[in-house]
Amino acid sequence: MHALAASVTKPVSAVVPAHDEAPTIAGVVAPLLAHPLIDEVIVVDDGSTDDTAARARAAGARVVLLLANSGKAEAMSRGVAAARNDLILFCDADLTGLTSETITRIVTPVVSGGYGMFVGIRGRKSYWANRMLHFTPILGGERALTRELWHQVPQAYKKKFQIEIALNFFAKTNGHRMGFTVVSGLSQVIKEKKRGLLPGLWQRLLMIRDILLASWRIYAVLQTRLLFQRATREGKAT
Repeated sequence: MHALAASVTKPVSAVVPAHDEAPTIAGVVAPLLAHPLIDEVIVVDDGSTDDTAARARAAGARVVLLLANSGKAEAMSRGVAAARNDLILFCDADLTGLTSETITRIVTPVVSGGYGMFVGIRGRKSYWANRMLHFTPILGGERALTRELWHQVPQAYKKKFQIEIALNFFAKTNGHRMGFTVVSGLSQVIKEKKRGLLPGLWQRLLMIRDILLASWRIYAVLQTRLLFQRATREGKAT
């Protein structure tokens, strides 16, 4: 890992969108700052009502403050705008078990130039659940990518939790190689535990709604339109 870091000419900016994540934010910032491939850590405090920002600063991160809760995608956008590097690593702020090895596995494929985006998927307890990842959308907050790919996602699709589906689609559409790895030992504090049972469940339902909406808008509507436009161009060319 350190040999690779010594040869890196394109360092990585880590961006951590966070909303009321005071209990876990320092545990995310610390391993990121300690990693030789990470050049800076930017925590985007998305309208938190607790001391997330203060704890992030104390841990050594640079903090971008949003006065109101604007959603995950907007926080990610603000983090990219503040980043000084062209390679970005996104990490969720409620992670537990983030290690140097995990960071290396996610960022190295992009740092080496082999991939345009690489995602770390939290390991499921079931073998078959992990195998299903080959047939289901690649969803994960821990992903490294190029700034170029980020800017190729239209602003209309940078909304709340829809962003991960959009990144997957536009990576493929624009010819960026994409991959993932299953990471054992990496977990998160679930919404029901953080916010309380009913508020946490409501937030989970809203997240699922965003993902389903994004899947419909992109894979049913947008992809059909793009295929029709391509067929029309090819028809005119002949």
